[in-house]
Amino acid sequence: LPLREVSRAWGWLNSLTVPVALRSSFYGAYSKAFNCNLEEMEAGSVTDFENLGTFFYRTLKAGARPVDTKADLVCPSDGKILCLGRVDEQNRQVPLVKGLTYSLDALLGKKANNVSAATDSKLNADASQALYRGNKLYYTVIYLAPGDYHRFHSPADWTVTTRRHFAGELLSVSPWIVEKIRNLFIINERVSLAGQWKHGFFSMIPVGATNVGSIVINFDEEMKTNTPDVPSATFPIGTYTEKAFTGKDKVVLKRGDEIGGFKLGSTVVLVFEAPEKFEFAYKEGDVVKMGTRLGK
Repeated sequence: LPLREVSRAWGWLNSLTVPVALRSSFYGAYSKAFNCNLEEMEAGSVTDFENLGTFFYRTLKAGARPVDTKADLVCPSDGKILCLGRVDEQNRQVPLVKGLTYSLDALLGKKANNVSAATDSKLNADASQALYRGNKLYYTVIYLAPGDYHRFHSPADWTVTTRRHFAGELLSVSPWIVEKIRNLFIINERVSLAGQWKHGFFSMIPVGATNVGSIVINFDEEMKTNTPDVPSATFPIGTYTEKAFTGKDKVVLKRGDEIGGFKLGSTVVLVFEAPEKFEFAYKEGDVVKMGTRLGK
């Protein structure tokens, strides 16, 4: 199916101006259908949103998502936890969803068609060092539904050293589909942010989906995902672009800092190193809010 083209068309529809007289009923119907909480939005009224795209990407009132200041690791977004646990260190597999596993190396970009050998070795070596330090590698996947707050934030104090944008498919990431399609998170368009936190390796991977080709990274304006002004031929499916953040471009994030967002709902994957005694504060299927304690 031409899902990239469909997603671009949906993006165009989202940019169309909604007549002021229709905004209350239009956004009200959408909010009711997808359980949007309009009381927490920063805007004073839904009539302030010119189009559906701006409504999707709405900001929240100050204090609507308090960040747990005593937690080393917090939830990066609103959503539902699809899965969490430890990476299979022997086979370097991430058992993301019921019976389906993902290669950690593929998720980070190892052996891609236009791989940068030096950066590739560094990223995957950083992930492997966990074993030598006596730590473990952990993962979690958070699914954002269409009615959720669509911005994602830093889950920890960490430094981003590399960004990889993978041009991919835009299959649905609904829980039902994720359980049916092997390697969905590797096939789909995604942005892999990798770096270090106080316990070692840390990575955050926003994954695109149908009607969600546009992933925004606030500190990387040159990155363009599936948008009409970037022809598909420029970044063929299966390739990626890469950027290193060093020197004056070094990206240092604090827990709770806004990183970017999706122009609709999608998924955030975390893969990180932590001591063996690390424990998640949630279980699979739990609904979470950005800023709440993810683990300890």
